[in-house]
Amino acid sequence: MSEMPLEAVFFGHIVMDTVVRGDRRWQNIGGTVVYGAFAALRHGVKPLVVSKVGDDFLDEYLIMLARNNIDISYIRVIRGARTTRFKLVYRDSERELTLLSRAEEIRRIDAELVELKDRIAIVGPVAGEVAIDALESIHSRARLTGLDLQGYLRRIKVREPVRLERSELAIEALEHADIVHADADEARVLTGLEPPQSAKWLAERGPKIALVTMGEDGAYVAWEDKVIYVPAAKPSQVVDVTGAGDVYLTVFSIEYAISGTVEEAAAMAAAAVSYLVERPGVDGLRDRWRIRGRARGVMEGIKEIEVS
Repeated sequence: MSEMPLEAVFFGHIVMDTVVRGDRRWQNIGGTVVYGAFAALRHGVKPLVVSKVGDDFLDEYLIMLARNNIDISYIRVIRGARTTRFKLVYRDSERELTLLSRAEEIRRIDAELVELKDRIAIVGPVAGEVAIDALESIHSRARLTGLDLQGYLRRIKVREPVRLERSELAIEALEHADIVHADADEARVLTGLEPPQSAKWLAERGPKIALVTMGEDGAYVAWEDKVIYVPAAKPSQVVDVTGAGDVYLTVFSIEYAISGTVEEAAAMAAAAVSYLVERPGVDGLRDRWRIRGRARGVMEGIKEIEVS
């Protein structure tokens, strides 16, 4: 009897992003749930999205998601409310993020509408919208829970640039996930430590595995009493880095669920991100078989390090 195909459920706001780079401006739908769902599809994993949007959300986006075999049954359109919107302005390697509007919170009752047994859960709040009791419920029911900490570390005020700040909410969230992800800046704000030390610090406070990513400088991954350095895979060009952390967390979680091997999962995640950034939006994502080629090069560069 064959195994059931792997399924992943994504929790968080779908975002309408306005992206500005130089004299170019375009609009994407984004958020961890969108980038993660498309990455899951490329890995042969069926995605389901649990989210809330406002009545300003375009029907064409829902149709596009559905046509791409993303289950939209649990995306709620809240009448009289707004969708979460960000403006992202890129200047060289720097990004300024401004919140324009925020959708309704995802509560425990919303999370518990979805069956999670034998499914991977990826929780990706972008503006602290997944309530902690909802996260607790998700973690208690899912086969494996991956969490992006970014949404719990953002100081959110509408029409103001987003700033990172240390949050007790983020520390509490660590107890309700198996895998956590933060970029180097987020991890530094939370822990006060540099990336290798912050990865170790995070892994000691609840999750089995902590991922701290540094863009083109690679990542540190900590679990049990180990910390490894994972080099970045080299893209052919860099067009759009939006969603890189979302894809890293998603691909790592899927690959870890399949293989149970941290190093292999990290190499696949690094390779997947290197393809993502080569094109705008999700257009750069590639299938699992193609990612494996670049992942082999990453595997060769992985090394265990000593962290005091």
